[in-house]
Amino acid sequence: MDTPVYPASMSRAARSQLPVATPNGEVHIPLPRRVGVVEAPATPPADATMLLPKSPSQEEAERKHRLEAWQRRIAWGAPALLTVLLGLIGLTGTGLWADELATWGITTVSWAELWRQLDGTDATIGPYYVLIRIWTTVFGDSDLSLRLPSLFAMAGTAAIVGLIGIRLGSNKIGLVAGLTLAILPITTRFGQEARPYALAALAAAVATLLLIRMLEGFTLGIALAYGAAVAALGAMHLVALLMLAGHGLAVLLIKRKLLWRWTPSALAGLIPLIPIILIGRRQQGSQIGWIPFTDLHQIEAYGLEFFGGALIGGAMLALGVAAVSRERGAVVAICLGVVPVAMLMALGSVTHIWQQRYVLYTIVGWALLVGLLLAKRGLIAALATLAALAVLTLPGQVEVRKPAFRYQDTKAVVALIERDFQPGDGIVYGLKDRGPGALNRDIIAHYLPANRRPTDLLEDRPMRTDGWMVSSEHQDVATRLGETPRVWVLRLGEYGDPLEDLDGTKKDVLKERYDVADSWWTTGYTVALLTRKDPV
Repeated sequence: MDTPVYPASMSRAARSQLPVATPNGEVHIPLPRRVGVVEAPATPPADATMLLPKSPSQEEAERKHRLEAWQRRIAWGAPALLTVLLGLIGLTGTGLWADELATWGITTVSWAELWRQLDGTDATIGPYYVLIRIWTTVFGDSDLSLRLPSLFAMAGTAAIVGLIGIRLGSNKIGLVAGLTLAILPITTRFGQEARPYALAALAAAVATLLLIRMLEGFTLGIALAYGAAVAALGAMHLVALLMLAGHGLAVLLIKRKLLWRWTPSALAGLIPLIPIILIGRRQQGSQIGWIPFTDLHQIEAYGLEFFGGALIGGAMLALGVAAVSRERGAVVAICLGVVPVAMLMALGSVTHIWQQRYVLYTIVGWALLVGLLLAKRGLIAALATLAALAVLTLPGQVEVRKPAFRYQDTKAVVALIERDFQPGDGIVYGLKDRGPGALNRDIIAHYLPANRRPTDLLEDRPMRTDGWMVSSEHQDVATRLGETPRVWVLRLGEYGDPLEDLDGTKKDVLKERYDVADSWWTTGYTVALLTRKDPV
């Protein structure tokens, strides 16, 4: 085949576009070229995956995973929610009692005065006072605001109990244990009190959860977290550190070889508490010297009152004993529920220290025992038993919302004075009455506005001033009374004669110049109105 001849002026690119005859007689006509940039075809990214239909087994596994996640959330979330709902009912129905008024009072002083106060009194719960001082700076010092931290702490405790139950084997254990704790009247009682015991219970629950994890496998992170929980527990209430005795016995019984690792973890939590321990030891006589020694009556009262009533108390103790076994969870729970109580009662027989509220955190152990026991039964049996427990708590739930359960009805005192108050009225307090009579001034200061408040006739130095918690009073009672026409007398305790055993010369001067026009008893208090005698 002859080679084609092209004009000299034709470029090579142009020639490539001309038809070409092949040896077999066919003519090849090239396709026209695109002018410009030719984009490379898109290629999928290297990590791209093809979406293939899921197999029925995969879908079933995912469904079970989602269901398990929801059940886990319910196991700890439902107890927390129920605790909050029960705690909100009647949260501000009763007034602050003496100890809660001490909490309120510390929020009214400057930071400099707060440190001076703690050097003289209540250093053992100083961190709680600092916490509540910060809280009230943001949220105010109403009864609701003062009590909310305790309610949130008890809700957190119920949630942690749920998580402990999950860790011990199943969501069912966690749910039943958490709900058991939530419905206890004692949970509601201290969820409605502006004191540190609920926060101590939360710290103890966290420490117990970390102990369970430590028994499963020791790590440095868990050890440090456990030490921090112990420090938080002691910061809220030093006496609650008796929890460590229960934890230590549980470690000894379950995994003895872990003792040499658990002990440093616990001791590490005590190191930050050394200053509080030293100051608290110095203040011990003035802080707890009023507590009676433990006797048979105190032991009996624990069973009848601790859980919020005799019925629910008996049921909890019976179910707890039935749950005792050699399983890891049962051992931890029974050691937590029993050992601190037994030790504090024993100490209380030789020193002034036993109070039921000091071992509030042990309800965590009893709730776990109930959860472990009922989880072994069928769902219907477990729910039926839990419902029966709820019914047994009803009398206690009513009682814990009454002023008598808090020892003092401060709102009734305020209502009496507010009802009959007249401008020019004065007031005298019994400073040495049975119990914390020195705090009587807080009732008037907290609840009555200045223009509806009787004049404090004897006060020289206000409360919580210059490191002194108690007010100082002028000794010349007659001069201070002056010509005041009506004088209120407020006593802590119930007195047939409102002037009986009134401290100093108050009794004699008041009897000489005034007649008792009227007197009332409220829960924990005697209130009297005295009117000036006609001159002879």
